[in-house]
Amino acid sequence: MPLSAGQLVDDSLTCMSEACPMIEHLILSSCLSIGIDGLSSLHCLHKLTLLDLSYTFLDNLKPVFNSCLQLKVLKLSACKYLSDSSLDALYREGALPLLVELDLSYSSIGQNAIEDLLACCTNLVNVNLNGCTNFQELVCGSDDSSCVDMPVDFCAPSSAIKSEEISERSGRLLEVLNCTGCPNIKKVVIPSIANFLHLSKINLNLSTNLKEVDLTCPNLLTLNLSNCSSLEVLKLDCPRLSNLQLLACIMLQEEELESAISLCSALEFLNVHSCPKINALDFGRLRLGCPSLKRIQSSLIS
Repeated sequence: MPLSAGQLVDDSLTCMSEACPMIEHLILSSCLSIGIDGLSSLHCLHKLTLLDLSYTFLDNLKPVFNSCLQLKVLKLSACKYLSDSSLDALYREGALPLLVELDLSYSSIGQNAIEDLLACCTNLVNVNLNGCTNFQELVCGSDDSSCVDMPVDFCAPSSAIKSEEISERSGRLLEVLNCTGCPNIKKVVIPSIANFLHLSKINLNLSTNLKEVDLTCPNLLTLNLSNCSSLEVLKLDCPRLSNLQLLACIMLQEEELESAISLCSALEFLNVHSCPKINALDFGRLRLGCPSLKRIQSSLIS
């Protein structure tokens, strides 16, 4: 049910929640008058799986965490008043255990919260961090000491959630990570010990200050580093990577690229258009080091 850009107030949302308990999708983007009382009424919506609160002034998400136990998709794009502590319940208390998609694009969320979310919320499948200006680096490891040990069957006593529906905490289910246009991110490092075994797509397009990318991702299929104009260090151990986008990576050297793709045995498509330090004479060497290459897109090839 879309109610975006409306004049919905808490009383109206409460009446609607009580009258329509079967609602599954609720879009409240740009509903600036919604507050704690209105969100608390969402406990009536026992089937709610998608909630869009984008472009709102919310700074307290506790009513969502307490009321929307079945939620699978939460959109908080451009929520400029969110602080790191606003999301504490997700990774410290096991809130929203069925959540698989989280959109924090263009929000005010900080570096520490992003690190904790990716480290502790292992049930997340799709995370959007596009345009997050406070995101400075992503360096994953095996030390999740900041996470509280949350039991797999964590849920409120009144909840109908079945423990078998909740993902096992031992492995990360993340498949898609979108970080397009993060202006201050400088480093992305995902080693094998980070255990991102399902990660298949990473998008860092337009992250103009990104200088270093070091990935060991066994099931990564698509990597977009286009318009990362500061990128100099590229290390890839991604045996299933098939599509690598490096459009306008003007600082990337040909030797660095050749070394990077040597461990990408399934790479088929490579885009190095507008990469002035990679010239046409080296494409034979690239194919020699990576025989799976079928197409190379470059400004030097017609």
